Amino acid sequence: MDLPQLRRRYHDELFGNLLPFWDRYGIDHQHGGVMHALDHDGTLLSGNKVSWFQGRAIWVYSFLYNHFGQNPAHLEIARRTKDFLLRYAPQPDGWWAEEFARDGRVIRPFRGDLYGMYFAAEGLQEYAWAARDDKARDLAFALMRKLNGRVHEPDFRSMDADAPGQRPQGVWMVSLNIARQMQARWPDAEMQELLDEAIDAVMNRHYNPEIGLNNEVLNHDFSRPPGHATLCVLGHSVETLWMVAEEALQRGDRDLWDTCTRRIRKHLDVGWDHVYGGFCDRVNVDQGGYVWPEYTPVGTSLVFRFTGEYCYLKPLWALHEILIATLNVLERTGAAWAARYFEMAQQAIEEKYSMRKYGQPGYMLFADRRMTRVPHGTRQDNYHPLRQLMLCLLALDRMIGREGLPAGA
Repeated sequence: MDLPQLRRRYHDELFGNLLPFWDRYGIDHQHGGVMHALDHDGTLLSGNKVSWFQGRAIWVYSFLYNHFGQNPAHLEIARRTKDFLLRYAPQPDGWWAEEFARDGRVIRPFRGDLYGMYFAAEGLQEYAWAARDDKARDLAFALMRKLNGRVHEPDFRSMDADAPGQRPQGVWMVSLNIARQMQARWPDAEMQELLDEAIDAVMNRHYNPEIGLNNEVLNHDFSRPPGHATLCVLGHSVETLWMVAEEALQRGDRDLWDTCTRRIRKHLDVGWDHVYGGFCDRVNVDQGGYVWPEYTPVGTSLVFRFTGEYCYLKPLWALHEILIATLNVLERTGAAWAARYFEMAQQAIEEKYSMRKYGQPGYMLFADRRMTRVPHGTRQDNYHPLRQLMLCLLALDRMIGREGLPAGA
């Protein structure tokens, strides 16, 4: 498929399928906000709203407005979602509730999940740029400062860690991704310090040279907890590394960019299932009898159990991150390995995860090793698929403008 063909396919998927799907089934046009508990065909399974997906929706629709024609309908969805979140989420103690009823009634108050507040900060800063809303910008900065302070406290307990004081790579990922977007618009010394620290944590602390992979969880002092030195969440690592690579390009740091791309390739080589296709969620290197903890993805009722060196859960979101990461490499260098993984990830999405061939507009989000079709879903993703399509469309436009010639790193 040539670049214009791929661009048309992505444009059709974004504007002809996914955005109409969310507008019809997921956007709450009555109360504001977005509902995620949807079957593959859009059937609403629950009107409850999780804070993660509200902040993500603010970002998606603000980014659409900023980069794809400034459609006022997109900005209005972002505004109403922002208003819903700001009306109901902040609690008297300064933390934000995690889940709401459709009308905004708090169902689950804050229980320590910082990611919802991180996504709110990301959405608010993108909305602030779109709407020229200084209050939204200032709130995004305030949230980032509050969250950064919390993760530096020795008793910090993350939802994806085993014990207080441990800090997962995912926290640094969201921190650096939000900070780099804000720094590009409103340079700030404190935000620069946060960004630099997050990049150092990802590239020098979480990276384990013994296995050539990033460990997901470290202690507060960056030492490796018992049992974690050989553990890697593969998709998170690819996702985080493409974000650092983008920041390296912004800084003109070729060495950092080269290091990121080498490590992206290593994680892809380790994580790709060359038997059945698709990308494995986790690996515990050289631990053949490891019993993985039961896993239920956020916003779903699915339960996965695996034993062995690999956790063969196959998440759709990781494939979208592979597409972003490898297209970034292709845009700059045209590397054959990046083209190969890009093609395999795209093929897996179309053949195994997309429900369009069954007459349904949605996607299967999580699968077993063979990516066995699940007839009904309990959640749809309003972030990773849309972000991938938007970022890749922008990259494809740049590539087409250069007639496919590499831009150089």
